[in-house]
Amino acid sequence: MSMGGYSSMEIEAGRMKGNFATGSIDEMTGGVRLKLLSDDPATKPLPVSAGSMKFTWKEGQTTPSTILMEQDVKVDHPQASISAQRAEWNFETGDLVFSGSPVVNSEQLKGLRGEKMLLNLHNNTFEVLQVRADEVPLKASEGAGANGAAPSQQLTGREIKDWAGLIDAIKKEAAQDQPSPGKQVMKQMNAQNQQLLMKMDTAMLLERKEDLLRLINGVLVKPDFYSADAWLGIALPETVQASLAAENQSREELVAMNKALLKAAYPFAFNE
Repeated sequence: MSMGGYSSMEIEAGRMKGNFATGSIDEMTGGVRLKLLSDDPATKPLPVSAGSMKFTWKEGQTTPSTILMEQDVKVDHPQASISAQRAEWNFETGDLVFSGSPVVNSEQLKGLRGEKMLLNLHNNTFEVLQVRADEVPLKASEGAGANGAAPSQQLTGREIKDWAGLIDAIKKEAAQDQPSPGKQVMKQMNAQNQQLLMKMDTAMLLERKEDLLRLINGVLVKPDFYSADAWLGIALPETVQASLAAENQSREELVAMNKALLKAAYPFAFNE
């Protein structure tokens, strides 16, 4: 078993306790610094530090199964720096669970805080409970913006009367297995925006309505936005039905059709 893709580590510590017979490390204290190393040149070293670290081992294994880290824990992952007062690392699952005022900072996320934070090093995903953040960019999809959808057809904030209901409905549908408009909305976004929308509280997202609006308009320029399975059972206006049957739509016509599809899916959220 490798440690989440890492095969060895450099160690600095004030004190180490272990077992000569097995070669295992039981505990390190007095300020501990690790640097996990991989045999794969593409995998960058992973620096980890804490006041103390306790290791658990399963019989016959040459790498630890878990490490409990306490006091001033810091992990400098290549994609983000995470600090907390406590962290437990399960090498079998790849889960690194932070508690005690965890904070994450990266190029995309500034000052993301929570009650508990889970980072999975196998797939580079994260989950945060009771989340707050200082700066979270919601980037529109490529092709949106000034040179993207025609201004005359873009969705405007004045057209939305129930922001919270709209976002909650999209998130709820996106979390389910069956095809839905919500899943289609999410599919048009990049992985970063998908995670942010699904993991963050709606109240926090609504503090950045302008960013959300740009993000939605980035979705509405996508030619693959509509799916017959996703809109099954939803009454579509005749104009939308005609647009779906048309060929060689202009960009303006595509955006107008997709906006009408969005409104048909969530009529409660929009002004007439």
